[in-house]
Order: sequence, then structure tokens, then C-alpha cells
Amino acid sequence: METLTGSGTHVVVSSSKSFEQVAEAIESMAIADKIDLAIVEQIILASKSWDEFREAFESKVGSNGFMTFTKIDHGSLMSLAFEGVKAMLYIIGNPLIARQMLEQNLGVGLYVPLRLFVYEDKDGKTHIVYDKPSSLLGQFQNEKISAVAQMLDRKLEELATTAAVL
Repeated sequence: METLTGSGTHVVVSSSKSFEQVAEAIESMAIADKIDLAIVEQIILASKSWDEFREAFESKVGSNGFMTFTKIDHGSLMSLAFEGVKAMLYIIGNPLIARQMLEQNLGVGLYVPLRLFVYEDKDGKTHIVYDKPSSLLGQFQNEKISAVAQMLDRKLEELATTAAVL
């Protein structure tokens, strides 16, 4: 057994926009053509090579290069325990970007796709939270992984700050 110890950098972007406005902004930027895993699977099955998959997939990702793999409505899940909760977890990423790291170390798969959480606090303020990929993936001590992770840091920051002000 190998144990790696690391600590993530947690980012919170607060917005004066409503939960619904922020969630809608994230979804409009991270979901192109309402792509989902079923569509990705269809592209994979129809592709005869990685290059063919890449070409077909690139036309489907959102404006910031991400797609939403799934979203989990924590608000609905917790509605019986906590009244009026507004909270959504987005699992976002891009297999073309992930490949660059996964080919270096498959253990990266624990951290990609990425997680982005949006919630409304008790005061009605909306927050977007995520852990910086570079802080999670630095434990692999691989220059190629680190370079891609830093690029993902910038893309997540852009997504969160844009969604917070749209």
C-alpha cells in the first residue's frame, strides 16, 4: 500500500446573483448540445480511432471546453432534512483533456472529471466552490500532469467567475 498525503486548495466564488441564475450560467457554459454520457458512448461506438473520436467530440463540448457528465441536486436530496436547500453538484470535464493526464498516471482518474458545487447559503447568497485541480494533482509529481492541472485551474476559475457575474 502506498499513501500519498496532500492538501487541496479550496476556492469559493460568491455571487450576488440568485442560485438559479448562477446554475443556469454554469449549465450554459459547460453543456453544449445537452451532451451526456449516452451521447459520448455513441461517439465512442461510432469512432474507429482516437482521432475520429476527438473530432466528433470537440464539436460537442461547451464554450469553455467542458461538458457536464452529470449533476446531483443536493437540494432535492436533502429537502426532507433541510427545508429550502438550493445546492447542485456538477461533475464536469473533458475526456480529451483528461487523456493527457491519464496517460501519465491512471490514478488521476480519482480526480477527473472535476467537481463544481453551487449552493445558496442561509442568507440567500450564492456560492460556487471547487478544489483547484493543481492542488489535488500535484501529489503525482509529474510535470505533464501539473501543466494540464494548472490549465484546468484557469478554466475552472474562468467558469466560476463568469457564472458569478453573468
